[in-house]
Amino acid sequence: MSASKRLDPSQNRLIRLGMAIRTLREAKGWSQADLGKAIRLSNVSISKFETGTAFPVREVAEALDQALEADGKLLEIWDQLNDDPSAKWVQKYFAHESKAIEIHHLANSMPALLQSDEYIRTILQVGMPHYGGNLDEKVAYRHRRRAILDRPDPPLFRAVIAQSALDYVVGNADIMRGQLLHMLDMLTRANVELRMIPFAVNGLKRDLGMTQIMTFRRDRKIVYRSGPTDAGIYITNPFEIAQYTALYDQIWRDALPAHESINVIDKALEEKYPCAPSGLTCP
Repeated sequence: MSASKRLDPSQNRLIRLGMAIRTLREAKGWSQADLGKAIRLSNVSISKFETGTAFPVREVAEALDQALEADGKLLEIWDQLNDDPSAKWVQKYFAHESKAIEIHHLANSMPALLQSDEYIRTILQVGMPHYGGNLDEKVAYRHRRRAILDRPDPPLFRAVIAQSALDYVVGNADIMRGQLLHMLDMLTRANVELRMIPFAVNGLKRDLGMTQIMTFRRDRKIVYRSGPTDAGIYITNPFEIAQYTALYDQIWRDALPAHESINVIDKALEEKYPCAPSGLTCP
């Protein structure tokens, strides 16, 4: 096995994800080439992830997590990299999101704007050993984002998420049950809509990755895509925006309608998280 490049955690906050990937890889006795082969990427890509010179998109992070048997650890770290309130790109993102009058969201995971208090704190707390910083500040940032939907003039928030998001356990069953109940409560609002991409057509979610199409006054739009760097990509070209909008609309039409999506959440509550939150009577 070739020697790995020495990592300096102070060099870049992306190094923290790289260190986790390398540690898990070496624990399996794999070379970078072995890991690359397992997820169908080159060893050069693996090297860039580990040294912090490249940041994997979420689909690649999912593949890494599965191949390295990380039980969600890498995904938690990946999420943390997108929640540092001190980062300039995060401030820029919040500035756009808070001014939008419509937000069309597509992801494989729970939308940040629909997360419960316990879910937010738990998913952020898991990453604290890797990222440091102030947990309360990170939680407060998430709350500020979520509060967008509580304004007197809230934006229309329309989300399409993969059904697999219900299987990714954050914390424990109590927290997951609370999260799903919170999401169902949010869906009673006139400005919040959600549709699920069922497992049968799960490949559709890979057309866009984690994407938000934000519409502002005078019909100005911006598309935000997560990756390939932690800052993500902003798309402002009208022709490209039209393409993303058309593709999103197609995925929205192909996803389960609202009432069926709610049934999927209800079924997950019944089958995966049947016990009521702590302190209440369980069936």
